[in-house]
Amino acid sequence: MKKCIGSFLILFVFTFISCQKPINPEFRGINNVVISKAGINESLVSGTAKFYNPNSFNLQLKHVDVNVFLNDKLSGHCVLDSTIDIRQLDTFYVPVSFTIDPRSIFSNALQMLVTRQVKISCDGSVKLRKSGFGFNIPVKFEQYEQLDSLLRN
Repeated sequence: MKKCIGSFLILFVFTFISCQKPINPEFRGINNVVISKAGINESLVSGTAKFYNPNSFNLQLKHVDVNVFLNDKLSGHCVLDSTIDIRQLDTFYVPVSFTIDPRSIFSNALQMLVTRQVKISCDGSVKLRKSGFGFNIPVKFEQYEQLDSLLRN
């Protein structure tokens, strides 16, 4: 009986530890931004978002659903339905593409030209998977990017 209780306790502790909710990945920047299919009503923007996994275990990214803001104005929406393997304590890259409303850029154009930078922020959620268990994690980050580095490509 004591052996059975001990085994159950060990199994319970192992299950509790292995089911810890992951720490949110850290946003590290956006690389290779390209504006294509530029139009009056919408333009396609693509790039590579760089993140760091601070967890001591591997994860899988299963789904991304975020709103993209430029200088605090809603400019686009990004949805990604691909599986990306994420190594523990490592940097990983997520290809992103979304359509933006050019009018949201034009309304900020003077501010961007004067400051030579743009505030990029995202608000939404991602679905991560660890050992077969899925977790929805809210995503909220912002970063200032120099216009020169965004338009270099």
